[in-house]
Amino acid sequence: MQRCVYIIGGTTEANRAADRLGAEGCRVVVSVATEMGARLSRAASTEAGPKDAAAIAAAVNAAGADAILDCSHPYAVHATCESKQAAAFAKIPYLRYTRAPDAAPGMESGALRTDRFSSWEAAAACLRKSGGPALLTIGSRNLPLFVETGVDITARVLPEPETLAACAAAGVGPESIIAAHPPFSVDFNRACLRRARARVMVTKDSGAAGGLPEKLEAAAAEGVRVLMIIRPPEPEEAVYDLDEVVGRLWEVTAS
Repeated sequence: MQRCVYIIGGTTEANRAADRLGAEGCRVVVSVATEMGARLSRAASTEAGPKDAAAIAAAVNAAGADAILDCSHPYAVHATCESKQAAAFAKIPYLRYTRAPDAAPGMESGALRTDRFSSWEAAAACLRKSGGPALLTIGSRNLPLFVETGVDITARVLPEPETLAACAAAGVGPESIIAAHPPFSVDFNRACLRRARARVMVTKDSGAAGGLPEKLEAAAAEGVRVLMIIRPPEPEEAVYDLDEVVGRLWEVTAS
């Protein structure tokens, strides 16, 4: 009987997992939170819209899924919690596949100064104290915290209607927005820093898949200080290797 895996997606890892599992004969259903995530998904069966644990469990049962594979973004803590709870509701295995953290820690030597923070509030407080101008590469969700610092900021965000609306709601005007789709080269990152006249870059530990090495290299080249919000703790089920997670899926769904 063909196995089915329900993937919590919207990330590079979700596409990789869906491609690999599909190639190995597994039926895949991908759940994403936004219409943008649906457009980026390569899976034939993709569901768009935010879901809580009960809704995920219902979707899992409707799909006849044998396991949940959580490939949500490293900072989407709520999605991971809801997915894990949904697996418990549906009485099926839960696995977590995500990107490895901090892909370029060794770049802190020399010209690059990186300060790490465990919360958005702490990073915003540091920016308020150190001053700007600053380039923010953190998405739109936490922009209000940094706008409230009073520092001159430029936000680099995705050119999506919901993202631009969030910028407007936070008080970030069009003149302070760089709207672009990744991936971003070192040169493009440097151009963004110069456009923002940045002395500081605020970013996340998004790993290699999120372009962190290119950001750090650009910051070092431009002599810009980096304020990095570290990743939330991962569940003990977290796996960073695709081969390993696929092997585990076959083990836990074998019958």
